[in-house]
Amino acid sequence: MSLRAELETWDAALKAYDAEDFEKALDLFGRIADSSKILTNMGLIYATLGEHELAVEQFNAATGLDQYLAVAYFQCGVSNFLLGRYDYAYKDFEEALLYLRGNQAINYEQLGLQFRLYSAEVLFNKGLCHIYLGNSAEGMQDMQEAKKEKVTEEHNVIDEAIRDMGEGYTVFSIVSLVSTVLEKSRPSKWQRPRHDPLLRNSRTRGGSNCYHITRRCGGICVETGLEPPGLPSGQSDLAILFLPHIPGLLRQSY
Repeated sequence: MSLRAELETWDAALKAYDAEDFEKALDLFGRIADSSKILTNMGLIYATLGEHELAVEQFNAATGLDQYLAVAYFQCGVSNFLLGRYDYAYKDFEEALLYLRGNQAINYEQLGLQFRLYSAEVLFNKGLCHIYLGNSAEGMQDMQEAKKEKVTEEHNVIDEAIRDMGEGYTVFSIVSLVSTVLEKSRPSKWQRPRHDPLLRNSRTRGGSNCYHITRRCGGICVETGLEPPGLPSGQSDLAILFLPHIPGLLRQSY
């Protein structure tokens, strides 16, 4: 394929994404999937669709081409976490922290992705993985380090997680993980999660259960078959509504 044809395909894929035609966007990106940015975009879209196995494949391929792409390690860790693979997720977050290279944040806006990767969020996610792996002391140590790196209002949830020893919390993510919960017993009533820092990271509790919920601009997508880590199948007492959203894609191809 000529360079011009590749650029036209890239542009068409972005337009399909903007139109929320994610399947078409994946098809078009797949035709030119020879760069870390394209593979990362595909991973983000798969994660939005809840296809975390496929998302992990794309993120791994992306970091295979660009080992310094911290954002791909980060979101790969999120997908592995949601798949219950906490050991792999922990390693991904370690790599993301390594390739932050001592910076408190990396701003990806110049590449078209409306997202900043903060060391506080990576450290928090590392700590949460430790806790899910049964290493509570190490997990709390990572969370204390995350507390020192706080930058935004959203990061105040770190203090709350430390207070609660991480129980019932989910990871920070590019793809938003919490917005609203619909109670099965009262289907007409919408209930906000207790923690909702700008719809980036939060938790909601039903007894001792926690629920991962996401949002997307332009509609509601109900995801089935995906329950939070550690929750026995069929024991959730709330309907889980997934409304996926990605804050853009990497738009600079060359």
